[in-house]
Amino acid sequence: MLLREMAYVPVTLLRQYGTRSGLRRFQLRRLNRFLAHANAHVPYYRGRLPQVAGIEDLARLPLLTKAIMRATPNREFVADGVDTGGCVEFSSSGTTGHRVTGWHDMNAHDYHMAACVRRFFATRRYLPWDRLAHLKPFPMPGRLVEKVGLFRRHVILTTTPPADWVAGLLAYRPKVLIGYPVHLRELVRTMTEEQRAALRKDLRLVLTESELLVPACRAMLEERLGVPVRDEYSAYETLNISFECHRGGAHLAEDRVLVEIVAEDGTVLPDGEEGQVVVTAFGERAMPLVRYALGDLGAIQPDPCACGRRFRTLKLTSGRMNDAVVLPDGRKVFGDVFLGVAMYEPGVAEMFVRQDAAGTIRVHVVPDGTLPAETVLAGTARTLRERAGGDLPLEMRLSDRIPLTAGGKGQLVQSEYAPAVAVNRSAAA
Repeated sequence: MLLREMAYVPVTLLRQYGTRSGLRRFQLRRLNRFLAHANAHVPYYRGRLPQVAGIEDLARLPLLTKAIMRATPNREFVADGVDTGGCVEFSSSGTTGHRVTGWHDMNAHDYHMAACVRRFFATRRYLPWDRLAHLKPFPMPGRLVEKVGLFRRHVILTTTPPADWVAGLLAYRPKVLIGYPVHLRELVRTMTEEQRAALRKDLRLVLTESELLVPACRAMLEERLGVPVRDEYSAYETLNISFECHRGGAHLAEDRVLVEIVAEDGTVLPDGEEGQVVVTAFGERAMPLVRYALGDLGAIQPDPCACGRRFRTLKLTSGRMNDAVVLPDGRKVFGDVFLGVAMYEPGVAEMFVRQDAAGTIRVHVVPDGTLPAETVLAGTARTLRERAGGDLPLEMRLSDRIPLTAGGKGQLVQSEYAPAVAVNRSAAA
């Protein structure tokens, strides 16, 4: 409820600061309360979760993967007596081909919403009364606080033609623009230089969400729109995981989530090493998920951020573990390689990739109309082979648009190929 959410706002702002040791004590108390609740009240975990003496002991508990969740009835993860009709429900967008539903009790969701306020304040480019435009594939319900002129959000539906997005933005003149990277890329391609100049008169900040923001995409958006781009990382099952401050640090929301980075064998990796992102949102009560493996790859940064927050920072690296094509020798070429080429290859507006069970990599190129199609396809194939560090079994095709998931995200890479050799190395990005 709004009053509780408002009361949480100063709490979430203060919890960013202080000592690391104090934060660890806070996390341990909340974690053990969370584990006791799940052990007593959640069918899937009942009688299986011990208390932990330290945060590091969490690693002794098994991982929860999306494959396990798909194979287990949803109600097994919901606490006894919870009416899911009174919860906030989210379903994942199906980027990996499988949708997962998560329910959040109202108290946990109110704290999350309050914590999102610091996401905006951390940029140092947003004030609560600023006009904010949100490119979104579905409408967002209005909130009571908007009626008094605070945290106003004007939704522009991405299910309409991109020319309508442009018209809506120019009419609204936002100071802050939020959207998925796939939609923001389409926006800047659609706008003329004169239209971008008109938008820049008021625009102070771009926020991205829901998809991996690769450096090439960030650079392109900042160059075309003339303002900083700040990213947010979240999952429907765990809500916000990290937010980016004005110094560029992607701070973990460590007052509500514990994040581990694990190797393929499940070993917890030290800060600075890349592995799979595993999240325990220890404030949840309706649907507690212990050590939930998101399928994303990242590394917790070893050095503190210069902004002074005590929350550690996370760097997402290559996107999802299965957001890659696989070469016959076992190397993976992740989606950020293809997206990076799409950003700067002459004549390319967008691309998406599908690898079949035989290993053939079909690269679907959406041309921007500035060069002959044959030139675009040949140049793209050449650059991809250079970026991947060797020959690729490519089949180049033309397309008119990138397909989107049910949640409106760009479905960049799909692969059905499983080579006989072990997959344990990544191609250079």
